[in-house]
Amino acid sequence: MTSLRRIRVWDLPTRAFHWTLALLAAFSFTTGKLGGAWMEWHLKSGYAILTLVVFRIAWGFAGGETARFRHFVRGPRVAWTYARGLAARTHARAFGHNPLGGWMVVVMIIAFALQAVSGLFSDDEISTQGPLAVKVSNAMVSRMSALHSYNEWLLVGLVVLHVIAIATYAFALRTPLVGAMVHGWAEIPAGAAEPRDVPAWRALVLLALAAAFVYWLVVIYPKA
Repeated sequence: MTSLRRIRVWDLPTRAFHWTLALLAAFSFTTGKLGGAWMEWHLKSGYAILTLVVFRIAWGFAGGETARFRHFVRGPRVAWTYARGLAARTHARAFGHNPLGGWMVVVMIIAFALQAVSGLFSDDEISTQGPLAVKVSNAMVSRMSALHSYNEWLLVGLVVLHVIAIATYAFALRTPLVGAMVHGWAEIPAGAAEPRDVPAWRALVLLALAAAFVYWLVVIYPKA
């Protein structure tokens, strides 16, 4: 049996991003369905999600080792080999995102980005209009509104798939993933190198820059 040791795999910014995004996604879905006065909160939640997505993309290049895209984005052959090993339960133990999980992260970031950006140009033709709808043609607003509607259900499907994958790891493969994303600690093979971390202030700077960009995009630019 392979000897394991317990180390901190996920840094605080990555964990905070994950759970804040999950809460905001649920809030956005709920407020969007409630409509009416809740749509103002739906818009604000969308701006917060866009801020998080911009931050996560930057963190994927400047964050801790396990948060960086180069750590978990692997080619199709590696992902396929991992999937075959997973089915046979001979897959190598990974710390951080495994090759399949890494691609899920990329797909979900793209889907959330599409949802947030399309919302900026959308118009429900009742009382709510995205801040950038005035900057484009009616045809573009119509296309973006349709994309916002269809992509919503793609996101729901991705979230369901994500939950199924987590449950499969927990109950079928005896590999709990939720706890590690809460407290940051996980077990890795004793001979594996410990992932390198970066100063927490870097995350605060990137988050502030992401928030400033989104503020400019939704408040200042529409008035220009």
